[in-house]
Amino acid sequence: MNRELPTWVTFPGEEWVRITPAEAGLDPRGFEAWLRTLGFHGANFGGEDHTANKWGVMLTRGGYCVHTWGDPHYRFQTASMGKAFMWVLLGFAVADGLLDVDAPIHHTWTGEGEFSHPHKFLNRGHHEKLTWRHIIGTQFGRTHQGGFPMEIGSYYAAGRVGKTQEDADKTCPSWANWTGDPFYDLYSHVPPGTQEHYSSAGFWRMGQALTYVWDRDLKDVLDERLFGKIGIAADSWDWYTGETVQSQQYFYPKIPDSYTYLDPPFRVNGHVVRSGPGWAVMCAADIARFGHLLATQGLWKGEQLIDPQWLRGHGGGNRSGVSGESTHYTALAQVTTEGVDHVHASATESFVPEDVFSGPVRA
Repeated sequence: MNRELPTWVTFPGEEWVRITPAEAGLDPRGFEAWLRTLGFHGANFGGEDHTANKWGVMLTRGGYCVHTWGDPHYRFQTASMGKAFMWVLLGFAVADGLLDVDAPIHHTWTGEGEFSHPHKFLNRGHHEKLTWRHIIGTQFGRTHQGGFPMEIGSYYAAGRVGKTQEDADKTCPSWANWTGDPFYDLYSHVPPGTQEHYSSAGFWRMGQALTYVWDRDLKDVLDERLFGKIGIAADSWDWYTGETVQSQQYFYPKIPDSYTYLDPPFRVNGHVVRSGPGWAVMCAADIARFGHLLATQGLWKGEQLIDPQWLRGHGGGNRSGVSGESTHYTALAQVTTEGVDHVHASATESFVPEDVFSGPVRA
């Protein structure tokens, strides 16, 4: 699986080494002209306050830091960006033979006696055909096909009354068996694979199931299998538990009841269930390490840490995100930052304009 990287690609040590744009193989004038077109500032999703430099972005190339904006060491929850880590955890489980990604989840765990209602059991209703892959989809194909109709609970609870069909599909899809109670409605409403709908609810269910599979705190698995190897210290980041998010009516100050639909179990076999939908608390300097791993397609200091099919970038609703590309070996990491016109989840091109590149890194 190992492949050759350009000789100029390196890996950060305890701290990132910063180089000039010219050393990074960028045209200095073109780079400066491009910088003047950017207007980065703190985001304000759902009432979050990111004024006073409470935001950060880091751009890297070839394993070096090229430029930062704001405070690259500012840590905050990164919304849905953490879904990229669920891909990693699933990939490690497949590699270890702990599950078959195309097998129904109930072959591994049913949740019987642990979910709040029997219709949520994974061996009942449409769940009987629900596979792990239905929830995550394919890397650059259809995603979120588990039949879970929910993203923001309060939007879903509003139903379809007085809304256009377009709005309804963003809140309560036409195919959902809507009761008005998001907590009750956290289950697969249609046969898996028949509808595509972005759903944090589906990733919450997968987080519970993966906690059963690993029989460990999922944060510990990531620290041991990946983050520790790429230089992200265990105490430099956190990952909210689902119970923490569920208990905060005003998790987003201006969007009450956003995630109060998250349901028990909040512990599986005694282990806390981390928030599969996201909400990893990190800084851009650490996220950029994961971005560089995306760029090298899982190769780190000569070791293939994970099969690249389980690596992807992802953006978060509060304007956080990570991406990395393997043409120019650039990576971008952002935390709560507006002004980044970049699709993290499917980055195949550099954030830096093509005409700014002048050659390889010459550090």
